[in-house]
Amino acid sequence: ELDESKHHLVKALVYPVPDPTVPFLGVHFTPTMGSVVTGQGPQVLIGPNAVLAFARDGYSWFRISPRDMLEACLHPGLWRVALKHLAFGVGEMYRSVFLPAQMKEVQKYIPDIALRDIRRGRAGVRAQALGADGTLIDDFVFDEECSKEMLHVRNAPSPGATSS
Repeated sequence: ELDESKHHLVKALVYPVPDPTVPFLGVHFTPTMGSVVTGQGPQVLIGPNAVLAFARDGYSWFRISPRDMLEACLHPGLWRVALKHLAFGVGEMYRSVFLPAQMKEVQKYIPDIALRDIRRGRAGVRAQALGADGTLIDDFVFDEECSKEMLHVRNAPSPGATSS
């Protein structure tokens, strides 16, 4: 999260040009409007990075679900995508843990931001459907095994997930 004293540097969304060789976006900047419900003022979020959560509700490094991890590790698609993008994934994990490492990416877009201007913000978890062959499913997936009164959306890829 960007310190309030530097919010003036980010007036709109800042996104990198996607790298077609990796299925993840990389660092970007998201100004928020704040919340009248929580009282949280406007923020500028920096991220996300693409790291595997250790639980479905893993909003911190310390939230670990052995059941969720076992299920993920038994999915052949996870191994295929992880091995295919091993170097990129390890780099994302490293930058997620060590903020100074993340600064190199941040300063590519806004050089006036220094390490003292950022702090750990809230984390988000976005589910991503993954085929058995390791391909990321980049379209909506609907469960057709439910009644006519219900619609189960099992995959809502970004930006659909973030714009809803």
